[in-house]
Amino acid sequence: MSAAELICLAETTSTNTWLKQHRGELSNGAAIIAERQTAGRGRTGHEWLDAEGMLPLSVLLRSPRYPQFITLGASLAVCEAVELLIGEPLGIKWPNDIILRGHKLCGILCESTANGDSIDIICGVGVNISQSADYFYSAGIPHGGSLMSVLGISADREQLARAIADNILRYSEKSFSEYRDEYISRSVTIGKEVRIILPNAERTAFAEGISENGHLLCYSDTERFEVSSGEVSVRGLLGYV
Repeated sequence: MSAAELICLAETTSTNTWLKQHRGELSNGAAIIAERQTAGRGRTGHEWLDAEGMLPLSVLLRSPRYPQFITLGASLAVCEAVELLIGEPLGIKWPNDIILRGHKLCGILCESTANGDSIDIICGVGVNISQSADYFYSAGIPHGGSLMSVLGISADREQLARAIADNILRYSEKSFSEYRDEYISRSVTIGKEVRIILPNAERTAFAEGISENGHLLCYSDTERFEVSSGEVSVRGLLGYV
């Protein structure tokens, strides 16, 4: 299954926003990349830093069968595409940060938009390609890393974008149960003490698994509970991972 088309822009505010504005003209699987985006956003409202060394990619998914699992499937979609390039496995920090040798290589933000009686999903991906280590430190995100800063390699932006978009489209037709085991096998969160960061609170728990609905299964001294991605962030006790 291949993405319908790949649109390449020199600059845009946000590839997700561009797809929202033009989705009426585009077919399922259409994807867009930009050399530079000036107003990108990450999960929980965080700013997506403007950097020409990052590959911003967004994919339009029209009325996907399993919209609630797109972000989890997109994580595997990115891993599989990048691993073909670098020849080593990547990890996933729940729910959808891609980890390369302890560094955040990629973030994913999926947004829904109404399409009559159904829902379209716009899946935004930001892969760090060629930023330097100094860039991440000066930006205050020392846990960030790019293919260049961590491995000393770069990538063909269009080729990588097409591979990721094709994978995202393929995973959009799958239920989480079809790839849950693979997702769990890549998790860098399971089996660790983690900090669960809520908008106005924080708690510590042990992450013991991923439920069938994609929630993080945790327990503390007092209870077992599930955490949904929503507006929650999860960090390791001693650092980002």
